[in-house]
Amino acid sequence: MRQVVQMAAPEGSSIFDGLLAQCRDLVGGQLDKALAGMLDKADAALTELASKTQDREVKKLYLEAGEVASKQRAAIEKEFHAFYLAEFKQRSRKGKKTGGNFADFDAEASSFELSLVADADLEETLKFNEMAARLRRICDDEMAALDQRVGVLLGDAELASDENPISPQAVCDAYKKTCRKLVESVQQRAVFLKLFDDHVLDEVRAVYKAVNELLVQNAILPKIRYGVAKKDEAKKPKNKDGKDDEPAGGEDMFAALQKLFAGQGAGQGGPGGGGAGGVPGMGVGGVPMMAGAELLGSLTKLQLDGLAALGASGGQLAGGAPISGTTNVLHELKGSQVGASMGQMDAMTLDVVAMLFDQLFDDPKIPLGAKGLIGRMQIPMLKVAIADKELFSKKHHPARLLLDTTAEIAIRLPADFNTDSKLFGHLETIIQGLVSGYEDDVEIFAIVRAQLIALMAREDARIEAESKAAAERVLREEALAVAKSVAQDEIRSRVLNKLGPGPVLEFLVEQWLKLMMIIHVRRGTASEAWEHAIEGMDQLIWSVQPKESAEERRKLATVVPFLIRRLDAGMTMAGIEHDVREVFFAELMKVHTRIMSAPVKGKSEEKGEEKSETTTALDFTASITVKNPFGGGEVKVEGLDAWHGMPSQGKAAKDAALVDGLKQGHWVEFKIKIRVSDDGEEEKRRPARLIFITPRRTRYIFCDRNEKEYIECSRSEITRRFHAGEAIIIEEEPEVPFFERIMGGVMSKMRGSTAPA
Repeated sequence: MRQVVQMAAPEGSSIFDGLLAQCRDLVGGQLDKALAGMLDKADAALTELASKTQDREVKKLYLEAGEVASKQRAAIEKEFHAFYLAEFKQRSRKGKKTGGNFADFDAEASSFELSLVADADLEETLKFNEMAARLRRICDDEMAALDQRVGVLLGDAELASDENPISPQAVCDAYKKTCRKLVESVQQRAVFLKLFDDHVLDEVRAVYKAVNELLVQNAILPKIRYGVAKKDEAKKPKNKDGKDDEPAGGEDMFAALQKLFAGQGAGQGGPGGGGAGGVPGMGVGGVPMMAGAELLGSLTKLQLDGLAALGASGGQLAGGAPISGTTNVLHELKGSQVGASMGQMDAMTLDVVAMLFDQLFDDPKIPLGAKGLIGRMQIPMLKVAIADKELFSKKHHPARLLLDTTAEIAIRLPADFNTDSKLFGHLETIIQGLVSGYEDDVEIFAIVRAQLIALMAREDARIEAESKAAAERVLREEALAVAKSVAQDEIRSRVLNKLGPGPVLEFLVEQWLKLMMIIHVRRGTASEAWEHAIEGMDQLIWSVQPKESAEERRKLATVVPFLIRRLDAGMTMAGIEHDVREVFFAELMKVHTRIMSAPVKGKSEEKGEEKSETTTALDFTASITVKNPFGGGEVKVEGLDAWHGMPSQGKAAKDAALVDGLKQGHWVEFKIKIRVSDDGEEEKRRPARLIFITPRRTRYIFCDRNEKEYIECSRSEITRRFHAGEAIIIEEEPEVPFFERIMGGVMSKMRGSTAPA
């Protein structure tokens, strides 16, 4: 039996490098075929779209895009292949990085999005990213395995999904760059995006399956260990509709509750007969018993008339208790004439549903305002429970699913959610539709649930659209931070062992750095402007080194005038004040004068003197203010955020992995301390949705559904919050649905034990 060693390969491993190259060629070849297939169909597809629209401009757009696809076909195929290889190489190198060196930013900086100023470009970037995210979801199983297997090849066990060189993000980034290079119009690029979505995305899943098979054949993680959240759906029994059924032989909740009630002697009389004193057809206290349609009709009247039907008046219940949004009307119902008329089974059902809403109202994660809305569903839920006991045994019962969905929405609302929120009115309208419209058809629960889901989807989409300004700002911040890091690294590599403290070093660190940052953001590292800035820095450093020979001094005398003009032009472009320039040039002249006037050393002096090397310590941690490359004024730039010094094991490493796994749309619960008095603070929970992540994952924007303000976190800040317990991820699909959980609490309460957390 062959033993498979599942560990990172040493850097430069020929076996793993060879496999990585095979993966690259396999994916590249299949993507080329898929793209060629798209271009084969492009003319017919776009002609059909043009024929279906009555809008002349849109028709013209489709036809022009078809011409571009035809004329530029060879270039599109060539550029896409080249860009994909570049994306693969870039991510492969990043995956093999072992330190925090910023040198690798050079290769990426030239392709960094410099058009952040334009709204259209930003929106286009978001659309390509959205396509990548959708492709990732489509290929979730294949990519979950590939992230781990490619991580082995790269020697990175914690390989981030988007850093996988064959990830959907890499594919979509390559296509985006191809479109931006060859298709001039933003509108036409949107058409090409649609073509890729329609004709290429479906082919990619087969590509990823083929890569997984290749790696398994070569003994790269033949068995994948999925995360705990990854459930084995194949093992779940399915009913004829394809939905999950309960485990065979399992006892439903209502049957278990009947036993608990019987054990406690709960209820009076018997089902369908005997009330108090065992008088057939009579309820409690000799009240004539109601059942079936008659009972449900009385409950419908209570449902429509509200608390007034129970004797509530003047803001109080009949017993004098104040009315609130979390009043459990079912307890009041039990003491009313309708409650007294119920038979044993219906009375027990009333008790169960009342206890269910008690558990719900006691849930600390549901805001008070949301509890009031859910509380309006008490009578409809009671009617369903009386009429259809499958509510307690069938997980896919429409009323049960509605309660689950409503609760899932509620736990993602901020603690101060109330009638002042715009969302409150929308939720109220939908839930009131259930209260007003439900008689006996449970299909209304499915309709209301669909309305709630659609409402929240619209809300989330609107919030994301309105966050464009915040997204653009953090993109700019990241672009500037990257530019600062790249420029700092260029300076650091040149001044070490060459420059000691002095005016030239200060100039490079404080002034020339600004020019390099602006060039990096506007034009990138592949531009002539960047090369000229590097050359100017190199020339300046050379000019202040000792010149031992007459020939070197003559060269310096020739170079200095040109150098001064170059430095002056650069400082002007960077917006450096005239006085600062004059002071520096005066200091530089002094340095050059000392070099030119120093005695020329003889050969013997040169041999006898040991050159001393001085290591210059540079501190780039402070922020820097530069001329804003995106518009007028100046902007303060912090360093590129990173979470340094985190342990490689234990909770801290898990917290860092949680941050790496965050995706747009994930929900995180923040714990925020609010001062409530001079002496103390109160901790509030604030669920917020992740609505934007910058390309380098250095900035995260969250927004709650109260839309009071955005929560912006750097990578280190969100990691710190996870580590300190100030933030936790809210599971997308709770392991125990809400209805099941609170019913478990009811049963535990009846048994006299503590309800499960």
